[in-house]
Amino acid sequence: MHRTLTLLIAALALAACGSSDDSEALDWTAAKDPAGATGGLVWADAQTGEIHLSDGRTLDAERAISSFVIAGDGAYVVDKGGDALIQVTADGARPTGAHTAQVRASPNSRYLAFIDSLAGPTFEGSVHQLTSVVVDLKTGKEIFRSTRGMGDLKNDDLTDLYEDADHFVLGIDNKTAWIQAAEGDVLTIDLSSSRVKALQDVDLSDEKNPWVGPRFGGEPARGPASPDRAWGIRRVNRTVPQLASDPNMYFARDELESDTGGARLVPRTAAVSWSLDSWLGPTRVVGYANVGLENADRLNNPEDRTLMTCTVPDGRCTLVPGSERAILPEPSSYL
Repeated sequence: MHRTLTLLIAALALAACGSSDDSEALDWTAAKDPAGATGGLVWADAQTGEIHLSDGRTLDAERAISSFVIAGDGAYVVDKGGDALIQVTADGARPTGAHTAQVRASPNSRYLAFIDSLAGPTFEGSVHQLTSVVVDLKTGKEIFRSTRGMGDLKNDDLTDLYEDADHFVLGIDNKTAWIQAAEGDVLTIDLSSSRVKALQDVDLSDEKNPWVGPRFGGEPARGPASPDRAWGIRRVNRTVPQLASDPNMYFARDELESDTGGARLVPRTAAVSWSLDSWLGPTRVVGYANVGLENADRLNNPEDRTLMTCTVPDGRCTLVPGSERAILPEPSSYL
């Protein structure tokens, strides 16, 4: 049971909330033709940075990457070697000047949200005050740039604060971005007006929070639901005697659950272990599969997995060729 959630909402004047500061804003490219807005399977090779779009085109980040989103005229990736945020289009890769461990994009590919780890002033000459940033890629302008909720340079030990407190982008849709600030508040940024509110005492586990993606229910085993909420992912771990004789060794073998009576569907796959990640539409889901492995220890190695898509209601699954080092784009919502 979730405890009752009480949100204490404090409207902040733009001048006081740390609204976009043109003097600190980075140079962003206005998008002419947003990529990836039609949906479908999109993935990237984490080692080479090659991004495979749903229409068959590819983009090249020219480096190893840790995460990415489809936004603007192409993609934005996080450089695995130094957390630099890189814009990738058909014309090549361009550093944006931002540094972040995580980035999210709105479903319509227009808005980008992240926390810059190097943009703010320094604390004791080493740790930068974190800066929340939201960009409108249609206009190429930042609509929000603020250190609001990220500690006080004079009164706080930012090193300890950032080690102990959560700070990340919770989610972003086509109207609002939500950012968990290090001091505990959740900042909500209206994307059309740039107005900001602070939500206090938020229970992040409450599935009714507006930044949480669709789910069937609050059970930990219940994963994301399809856009029409007709099917959902159920997290399942099972022992597999032919892979490991140890009865305490479990392998991911997720299932699909229907909203009509809770019927469970086991994916039809030759993989020995698999985990389902997210929905590509109302009848298609994507995840990762380990195929043809006889050594159970190797199942823990991400390089041994490949992408797999499955459909409902038949449960048929297909492996994606050449996706052994694949990563999927960061979701817009908090899953």
